[in-house]
Amino acid sequence: MPKALARRALALAAGLLAAAPALAQENVRMILNWRLEGPNAPFFLAEDRGFFREEGITLRMDPGEGSSAPIGRIAAGTYDAGFGDINTLIEFTARQPERRVVTAMVLYTRPPMAVVSLARANITRPQDLAGRRVGAPQNDTGFRLFPAFASLAGIDPARVNFQSVTPQLRETLLVRGDVEAVTGFDSTVWFGLKGLGVRREDVRFMYYGDHGVDVLSNSILVSTEMAERRPQVVAGLVRAITRGWVEAIRDPRAAVQHIARREALLDPALETERLQWVIDNQIRTPEALANGIGHVAPERLERAIGIVAQGFGLPRVPAAAEILDTRFLPAAEARRIQ
Repeated sequence: MPKALARRALALAAGLLAAAPALAQENVRMILNWRLEGPNAPFFLAEDRGFFREEGITLRMDPGEGSSAPIGRIAAGTYDAGFGDINTLIEFTARQPERRVVTAMVLYTRPPMAVVSLARANITRPQDLAGRRVGAPQNDTGFRLFPAFASLAGIDPARVNFQSVTPQLRETLLVRGDVEAVTGFDSTVWFGLKGLGVRREDVRFMYYGDHGVDVLSNSILVSTEMAERRPQVVAGLVRAITRGWVEAIRDPRAAVQHIARREALLDPALETERLQWVIDNQIRTPEALANGIGHVAPERLERAIGIVAQGFGLPRVPAAAEILDTRFLPAAEARRIQ
């Protein structure tokens, strides 16, 4: 073979090898917990900066319909992965004969569930809820876990006058005085109240986690089929998402630009505030600062599963390994935040 032809053949072979990763891109369908808002900016930052592509993943991300919805969608095979509520997953796993969804990484390690009131109601401790009107959407995780909260806080839930409300009217009813407190995720309730003109200093949060309900919250969820058959894809997905969150925590304002360019009607300042709230209240915990985001001690996970099983009245208590697959957590250095 002439030398020039040989050189061309070698160059062609090298080109094919270089192109191999692109040809081997794995398709992953992922559903988020909610629409495009600040707390979901880190996922789109990771996409725009090529973090998924570097892991050999072509990712399709769709907006969600709430933190509980991804579990059913993943179990049905509509999606491979999602960002959703680990407490709903615990319930799903306990009630289903064969689990089909597992957690690959916990992101919100401080639970956002709270009883929220206005200062005028003078509700400062769980005992102050006796005889009060509390508005709660029936499917709200805070409402469903209230029996566990009451038990650990030493109050009788029967003495609380719960009123069923829709999520859309919850904050309005609180401001009008139709209810004296509400249950919900802290950020959801706060930004709803803020939109109604309420000042932060006039809002009181009674966090479940501060009264013994030490559960977890939104997590990266994947199908057990993908975890078993394509573990390298799950590991790459989690690494890319972790990079996105670490970058977003470093510069929330820049992170929000990645959703602002996709949704022209978004207010970047408001969405930056939403993202910063989640960072400060759900992610940047002492545990995360010491061990990196996504760190969950085994004993804490087991305790959280037990609390959920009791609060939801589940038929059995799932084992920790049924809920969280620890193989996919990146090295601590890659999860380090300040």
